[in-house]
Amino acid sequence: MTDPSHRPSTVAGPDVSRPGPWAIQVAATTLWTEPDAVRDLDAPIVAARPDPRGWAAHLDTPARADLVGRVLSQLLLGEPVDVIAERGDWLQVVALWQPSELHPRGYPGWVPRAHVGPAPVPSDRAAVVAVEAAPIRRCPGGEPLIDDVSYATVLPALEDTPAGVRVGLPGGRDGWLDPTSCVVYPVTPRRQVDGHAVLAAARRFVGLEYLWGGLSAFGLDCSGLVHLSFRALGRIVPRDAHDQAEAATRIGLEDVRPGDAYFFAHPGKKIHHVGLATGDGLRLLHAPQNGRRVSEEEIVDERLETLLDQAGVLAD
Repeated sequence: MTDPSHRPSTVAGPDVSRPGPWAIQVAATTLWTEPDAVRDLDAPIVAARPDPRGWAAHLDTPARADLVGRVLSQLLLGEPVDVIAERGDWLQVVALWQPSELHPRGYPGWVPRAHVGPAPVPSDRAAVVAVEAAPIRRCPGGEPLIDDVSYATVLPALEDTPAGVRVGLPGGRDGWLDPTSCVVYPVTPRRQVDGHAVLAAARRFVGLEYLWGGLSAFGLDCSGLVHLSFRALGRIVPRDAHDQAEAATRIGLEDVRPGDAYFFAHPGKKIHHVGLATGDGLRLLHAPQNGRRVSEEEIVDERLETLLDQAGVLAD
């Protein structure tokens, strides 16, 4: 259990007795199995103004391994949630953009109350952060309002000018993204996504350290890498590897194209790993495991033994 001084602040937390919709109002937050799962060293990520980059940077390999059973996923600024329960400074939410077998509407877990606010005003266009991280400014070229907004953060685009893109923020606020830090596209029920584009999105993370439950530019796990690469292109796919396999169109290994997904499981067990085919033999782009970094490599013999005989297509 975290020290009382490290418990999340209730400042700016929502009154969930009134109807939503709700969204994440900080740059990034972590989805926990229970409020008591937070450790003292997790204080930077549960603070009222969390520091996802700093939190990930100071976690050594044992501390990252200890996240198993504590952390489920992460959520980014503007990501919509349903609030289904509350416990003091904490809210149990469902992450609506992270389909999961765990809940009919998305991925359930706990976040600090202060990290949730009224959802942004919707728009028929979306602005998506297209660099590793970018500030949201008070005005074009002005002081940062929110620092370190992760790649693949999706916000309503309210105004698109040469000086910047004005975006809607939770709580009725707005801010500006630099025009070179984002792309703007129309909101559609299902955007066309090319496998080569998915692969290109994932390759930007080569060298990033593995983080259990990671779903941001500051740390990724295997299914997080796949999910975030699709989200950056406007396509929502499930959060976890076994759910991704269920959602995919299954194909034989001989028919795999770049950007298709390889799935791995031990005999009789649930799928435990996923990566993206590069189209060059049995090569894999993936977030391998704790203590390693996102890499593009041949599938080693040990992992080859768990490769399923069908891959999956999530792109078009």
